[in-house]
Amino acid sequence: MSNYGSSIKSIRKNKGYTQKEVAANLFTQATYSNFEADKTDILSTSFMHLLSQLHISSDELRYIHNDYQYDESTKIAERFFSLPYNDRNEILQILRLIEAYYLKGNSNIILNDLKIICEALLIIESSGDLLAAREKVNKVWVRISRFDQWYLVDLKIMNVILYFFESDVVIYITDKLIERLKVYQGFDEAIKLKKTLTINLSLILIKSGMISEALNRLEDFLQLHLSELSYKSLAVCFNRIAICYSYISKEKEIKYTKKIERLLEVYEDEPFKEKLQLEYKKYCNLKNKNM
Repeated sequence: MSNYGSSIKSIRKNKGYTQKEVAANLFTQATYSNFEADKTDILSTSFMHLLSQLHISSDELRYIHNDYQYDESTKIAERFFSLPYNDRNEILQILRLIEAYYLKGNSNIILNDLKIICEALLIIESSGDLLAAREKVNKVWVRISRFDQWYLVDLKIMNVILYFFESDVVIYITDKLIERLKVYQGFDEAIKLKKTLTINLSLILIKSGMISEALNRLEDFLQLHLSELSYKSLAVCFNRIAICYSYISKEKEIKYTKKIERLLEVYEDEPFKEKLQLEYKKYCNLKNKNM
């Protein structure tokens, strides 16, 4: 908690609280004053008490403390986890950022994992060699699989690396990840991740020919979360439902492709529209190839 005192002080004063109100008899006046002056540190339990008193999360405090931006490692990680598709140029840029971070003498376990994953993604992009990519990310899988419990960052990493493995393994583990996320009920980031896992799993099911299973999961998912989804997530769901119906019902397939058109017309997002169309054509064509 060293050096966070001045940031706590600034937040406290902006909220109009006195030191006594925030300390709430947990500290002596001298102890609390010294902490805000960055002269002394405090126990972690006391620090969490201060955050509760100020109604601020530790993540927000770190963001404010770092001049209203994420620290370098967090920025790189967030950039990686925000990738909507495996964009080669973006992956190369993330690798360059990680290398630059290391050149400064830094080290970071999560960035080590992300570096390996980026390299594996590039293997698939350049050669399509899934086995070589799988062998590379297996190092990450072995490390995380040994944990007694998985936490959010572990689940986010697993959400990426699962798709290097066989579909039956992916389906089994994804369901376990979603089950694990139930303990985070009400935690926004976990709710978002649960939605992402469900949407991603739908494509794995489609690739595996489990069309009815994919369709059932997508329709159940939309029934629960329709009003909460971003337009991109909603468009992806509609797109994959349309793919499923291309195997079952031409009428319903057309219904969902029209929904996508209306949705994307509002946002005028041509690059995203093109990616959806590529996915649609790729997986609808599987039907034609197998006929």
